[in-house]
Amino acid sequence: MRNTSPDQHGSSSTILSDPSLLTFPSVFPPLPGSEVDVSQIRGNVSDQSKRLAVNIFSHFIGAREENFGAQVGRRLKLVEMNVSSRNGRATEAQTVFEIAVAKDMCNIYGTLHGACATYIVDPCSVSALVVLGAALGVDGTGVSQSMNLIWHQPAKIGTRLRVLSTSIYIEGRIRTSRCELWGVDDDKLYVSAVHSTVNPNHTRRISAGSKL
Repeated sequence: MRNTSPDQHGSSSTILSDPSLLTFPSVFPPLPGSEVDVSQIRGNVSDQSKRLAVNIFSHFIGAREENFGAQVGRRLKLVEMNVSSRNGRATEAQTVFEIAVAKDMCNIYGTLHGACATYIVDPCSVSALVVLGAALGVDGTGVSQSMNLIWHQPAKIGTRLRVLSTSIYIEGRIRTSRCELWGVDDDKLYVSAVHSTVNPNHTRRISAGSKL
C-alpha cells in the first residue's frame, strides 16, 4: 500500500506504508538494557526494523559503556522513523528523536551548550542515513567529514526538543544529512545543521548477518 504526499519542495513522493516492503537485515543483535517498546515508535516501517534502528543507535552512543556523551545519548528517545520512495525505490529517510534540556546539558547561562547540541546532531543525523541505507541494502554509516551548525536561539533548561533528521545524499563515499532541533511545545527552531560523513566501504552491500 502506498500513499502519495507532497514533499517540502512541492513535488510528490511515495510513502511506503506496507511494513513488509521495508525490512532491515539483521545487522546488530539486541543490546542488553535497550528495552524499548518499538510499537510506540511511529512511522511506516515494521517493528523489526524499528528494533534494529534502536539497537544501532544504542551501539553508536555507547549504551553499554561510559563513552563520551553516553549519559545524554541515552536520553534521546526515538519516536518516529519513515522511508519515502519514488518509482519504487527508497529515496529519503527521516528520523525523529525527543529529549528535554537538562542542567548537565547547559552552559553557565542555563541554556543548551553548543558542544552538547553538536553531540546530539551527530548520532541523530547519521540515523537517517543508516535507516535509508538499510532500506537500500547498503552501509549507511561513516565517519564525520564536516558539520555546519547554526544556533538560531538559546534553548533553556526544561525545553523539550524534537530532533528531526533527514537524509540528503547517500550515493558514493560522501553522505549528507540535515538535522533540526525544534521545540516540542513552542514549535521554534533552535538549531539547524548539515552533517557530511565519509564511508570508504560505500560499495559494500548489506546482507543478513553482515556487519556495518
